[in-house]
Amino acid sequence: MVMYQFIEDERVRNVTMRKRKASLMKKMNELKILCDVDACLVMYETDDSPPDVWPSPSEAHRVIQRFNKSPMWSPNALQDHSAYLEKQIAKMKKQLAKEKEKNMKHLMVKCLFDENALSEVNNQEVLDGVRSAIDSEIEAIDDMIKEAQEKAKKKMVFRTFF
Repeated sequence: MVMYQFIEDERVRNVTMRKRKASLMKKMNELKILCDVDACLVMYETDDSPPDVWPSPSEAHRVIQRFNKSPMWSPNALQDHSAYLEKQIAKMKKQLAKEKEKNMKHLMVKCLFDENALSEVNNQEVLDGVRSAIDSEIEAIDDMIKEAQEKAKKKMVFRTFF
């Protein structure tokens, strides 16, 4: 792996900058031609110097305006690195919760067929999860029973009128 660091010698740094800038602009041109894409490059070398613009200021302005008009890249859609990581963490937590629920249901079913399934578990969080999964299943079954009873009552009422 190549380690990059700031070039202390100003003469060497300027030569490197000139060569790398020319190479970068050449690569941008190749990308634009070979892939038929809109591209531009705006590069500031120092705080007080005007920027280097490729292919031209007017073309760069057109590409940047297109970028700014794109709904996908609106300022509201852009996010910093920490916001991105927060979204990824929230997504992973949601996925982890789904997997935990799936595992709890699997363990619950295993308990139905093997009375010793929980004897090896000594983690209170796992036991609480299994209990919660069982409670959820019982609640779902109770709801299905109530729904079936209500449908049966409606059928009975319907039959008494006709």
